[in-house]
Amino acid sequence: MLNAMILNAVEASDYQTAQAIFETARLHGLRRDTITYSTLLKIAFQNLDQSLVERVMRMAEEDGALPRNNKLVSCLVATVLQISRSIDPGIVTRASRYRAMLRIYERYCDTGPLSELGIYIKSDHVVETAGQVYPPSSQLLSTMIVGYIFLFGRHQDVVNVYHRYEHHVANNHHLIAPIAATDHTANAFLLWLGRHRPTYAMSLVILKNMLEPSSSAVARPTVQSWSIVADTLYRNRQPAAAARVIEMMREKGITPNKVTWNTIIAGHAGMQDAVGAVRAMREMEKADLEVNSYTLKALTMIKDRDRLLDALRRTAAADINTETGQQDLATPVAYESSFGNGVQDHDGLADTPNGLQLPFGRESSPTETTDKPGNASYRDRDFLRSQEKPFDDPSSLEAMEQSSNNRVDDVDHLYDIHDTQPGVM
Repeated sequence: MLNAMILNAVEASDYQTAQAIFETARLHGLRRDTITYSTLLKIAFQNLDQSLVERVMRMAEEDGALPRNNKLVSCLVATVLQISRSIDPGIVTRASRYRAMLRIYERYCDTGPLSELGIYIKSDHVVETAGQVYPPSSQLLSTMIVGYIFLFGRHQDVVNVYHRYEHHVANNHHLIAPIAATDHTANAFLLWLGRHRPTYAMSLVILKNMLEPSSSAVARPTVQSWSIVADTLYRNRQPAAAARVIEMMREKGITPNKVTWNTIIAGHAGMQDAVGAVRAMREMEKADLEVNSYTLKALTMIKDRDRLLDALRRTAAADINTETGQQDLATPVAYESSFGNGVQDHDGLADTPNGLQLPFGRESSPTETTDKPGNASYRDRDFLRSQEKPFDDPSSLEAMEQSSNNRVDDVDHLYDIHDTQPGVM
């Protein structure tokens, strides 16, 4: 009854009432359980209240739920990660945010697997454990990997962590290998490495490893995985490779979803290809997927508004049903008002979310990046060339066009249809 009342208040976004109900129940000595703790952690996340996380941790220890309840430890660590991703990055350093997760983890769980992955950072202070430490669950290890990647990782560090992770999966590590049973962790690597110019080529290495896994227990790429890779390639101006990724995705029997289509539309719009963007939007509609705010925001990246509207009109005219004489899809007028009186000056894909989900639930786009010309990470081409399978570098656009027409059957050949734009590589 207590949990139901608190949960109802949380679902109504009335966090103050939810907390008041809990406090009243606590004063009357009512017993708390895992559901109570997880509900309170939802409140902590919504209010970005790190102190409530620590309070839940102390209460769980008093009740004897910790350190034995591995699921609760995972919830505690995940809540800290979510709060860290939501607060102003200027409030605390990236390192301190990851260390906050680490302090909870090392209090209850064996740090050995973190050391084997290369994501354990030794503390200057004495680690205080809550008695016996337990082996971490796959969910908890995955959350720690994601936290390290997004809060603490640097280019070479994250690449090294991925290779260690893949090594342990291939060798069936009893704690690390089960993580690969879902696409969750692999997608985190895809998303982070794809965001940064020096490491985006690693996306194809990861995709290949998912398609040709070392074990039958490893999850194959999902629609989310394919969409992240396509987004990475479009954002790095590799349209031929991105198109082939979408084609391979379909060959594997996976149907593009709304996120995938928004990725394609944003990719064309970022390169000012109005016709390609509008055609993709029409294909999205033909697949019975509704255009949403992400779609329209992507189209506003096309700076030439007249060109965009002309593409809409031309494409709409081609979509007239010859039997009825009516348009089967929305008319350009239906979209025109959405573009406002002018088109904002977007820098590539940087400001265009397409609905991709970060692995820990925060809706965002891998196109949000700080890697721009002039930054050290953008200029780090030697690192890119040092990757396991660097892209080939066609010497001319003619070579790119010729190679992009070749039919390819595996990820290796995606490197052969990498197209180089002047000033990009």
